[in-house]
Amino acid sequence: MSTGAKVGLGCGSLFVILLVLAVIGACMSALSGTTTADPRPAVTAEESEEEQAEETAEVEAAVEDEEPEEEETEEAPAFPEHETLEFSGTGDTVVEVEFHDDARIARFSHNGSSNFAVWALDSEGGNSDLLVNEIGSYDGSVLYNGGPREEMAALEISADGAWEISLEPLSAATSWGDSDDEFTGSGDDVVQLEWTPEGLTTLDMAHDGSSNFAIWGYTDTSRDLLANEIGSYDGQTTLTAGTLILAVTADGTWTLTR
Repeated sequence: MSTGAKVGLGCGSLFVILLVLAVIGACMSALSGTTTADPRPAVTAEESEEEQAEETAEVEAAVEDEEPEEEETEEAPAFPEHETLEFSGTGDTVVEVEFHDDARIARFSHNGSSNFAVWALDSEGGNSDLLVNEIGSYDGSVLYNGGPREEMAALEISADGAWEISLEPLSAATSWGDSDDEFTGSGDDVVQLEWTPEGLTTLDMAHDGSSNFAIWGYTDTSRDLLANEIGSYDGQTTLTAGTLILAVTADGTWTLTR
């Protein structure tokens, strides 16, 4: 083979090799510039429901946190609270009071030797209720405005000595505790039950005195005469369910047992 033929063959082979290398370089360049995004994992129906449930729970928890706390309400007292009204004087007097027709307690004291009587007067000036009628010194409590047509606009006092009067709410009554089966008192008094009679509730009553012994039982809607005797007494009665107050009239010592 001549020298010129060898040179031509060598150049042709070199050209083919360079062409192959160029093609390979282009392919490598194209491959290096191509990026493939990571495929997103498929979400199943169960996973979707769980996510929704979690989101709903988070929203409900946030709403509960935002809701204001409910304020605790205090229970209303068993009896209405009223301002205590106090009066004092000597001898026969008429005392005007702010008109009221709700049941309350009147506490009286008298330092004299003759008749001590107190009438509750209504708004027309008529006698509504005889609260006290005793001879000589007196110290006791009575319930007034306990009847359906009783009211007080004034007090008419008959006395020969000094006297004091205090008009108080029913909550000021002497308390008969829930843990006590027996209660003892003396003279006129108003007793508030801290326990509630239910079903068949019996009450034993004893009085050691010489004058009238009477007990009225009051619920929030009615009243019942439990005893009305003269002198010493020992007997038994039943209490109406829901009895709240016992108003005792006596001149001696008395005992109540349930």
